[in-house]
Amino acid sequence: MAKRDELVRFGVAMEASLLKAFDAIVKRRSSTRSEVLRDMARAEVTKAELASGADAIATVTLVYDHHVRDLTSRLTDLQHDLGGQVRSTMHVHLDHSHCLEVIILQGPAEQLREFAERAFATRGVKHGGIEMIAAGKASKSGLHVHLHEHDHEGGHEHHEHEHHEHDEHEHGDHTHTHAPIGETPIVRNLTKKRS
Repeated sequence: MAKRDELVRFGVAMEASLLKAFDAIVKRRSSTRSEVLRDMARAEVTKAELASGADAIATVTLVYDHHVRDLTSRLTDLQHDLGGQVRSTMHVHLDHSHCLEVIILQGPAEQLREFAERAFATRGVKHGGIEMIAAGKASKSGLHVHLHEHDHEGGHEHHEHEHHEHDEHEHGDHTHTHAPIGETPIVRNLTKKRS
């Protein structure tokens, strides 16, 4: 069992108007000042870690027009360029023209960010977003992430099985790929939209 990190109390001084605005955020979240300050501190620490080139886990979300010529092959080529840093992908058909793709990556933060920027700039990609997570936090906090859920013949069932790198297999009407995710937590949001 992981040792619990000790809480340290300290005073914070801020302008009354800023405190009023901050308290409105606390109320909207149904939280406490302490918890919201901790969230903000974690986000800033993660931002600094990622800026210094720390290893990261990222989810890249793309919405694109699949009728654009060679778009899907260009996106696939970008993923193949990263090799084993692409841990898993999910593809959803939104309507007749548009698809949503979520790509899970793991590796140096700057490389993942560069991949995302290249994907966002690809002709036919309408929207793009990246959530960056500092790797190495999970082992310290005892957090664990499960990424595998799906329906089985009319019901929803959770099950356990071994995860192997790029282990692709079929489940009835769909095929998917999943791989182990090393270490996790703390979210960094860098969203970019294209018209």
